[in-house]
Amino acid sequence: MSKRNGKPDKKDAPAPANAPATAAAAAGDPATPVTAPIWLRVTAFAVAAAVALLLVVLFALALPDAIRRAQNGERTARTAACDALGPAEGNVKIGRLPAKAPDFTLKDWSGRETTLSSLRGNVVLVNFWATWCSTCVVEVPSMERLVGRMKGTPFRLLAVSVDDDWQTVRKYFDKGTPLEVLLDKERSVPTRWGTEKFPESFLVDKDGTIRYYIVSNRDWDTGTVEACLKSMMD
Repeated sequence: MSKRNGKPDKKDAPAPANAPATAAAAAGDPATPVTAPIWLRVTAFAVAAAVALLLVVLFALALPDAIRRAQNGERTARTAACDALGPAEGNVKIGRLPAKAPDFTLKDWSGRETTLSSLRGNVVLVNFWATWCSTCVVEVPSMERLVGRMKGTPFRLLAVSVDDDWQTVRKYFDKGTPLEVLLDKERSVPTRWGTEKFPESFLVDKDGTIRYYIVSNRDWDTGTVEACLKSMMD
């Protein structure tokens, strides 16, 4: 070792003890990977699995409610047109709707019998009216147009008159009518259906269930009525 001015030359100074490792690191030798303890990895996996299971359970619990809300929304959209007609909830005789329609058999002016239960598969508008009823005759023309509007569909309109005889009814329809007019001069059918004042109408679905009860007259020749009837046909 040479000396300059009695001091060791820096060039000849011994290398630090960690010099080889430092040199190796500088040369780019790969570092030893750090591995998490097994217990930590198992815990992390268990937590992830528990979270996934929780999400599945929450989804399963929420799915029926989501389906129910979707069905309710669809049902609301489908019944909106019928609700726009302002139906009543029911009456003392038939109770709260929906309710099974009381069956009946009445004759038309040719003597042919019509039984309500034989019309299953059709949406039926049962209208109780009379020629002497001023609000009844107001809605008759719109009902006649409704029959034409719904032609070719599973729809029937039964205009049940409570007049005293066919002569009065025939005179009223002196030019004919597309309505299916039936006569119940004893008023037994409207009484069983809870009708005391006229006109009153009932919308019966394809299975024979009263879905809507309409008190007083309506304009039946409208797009709203058509939409209501078609929704009951689906």
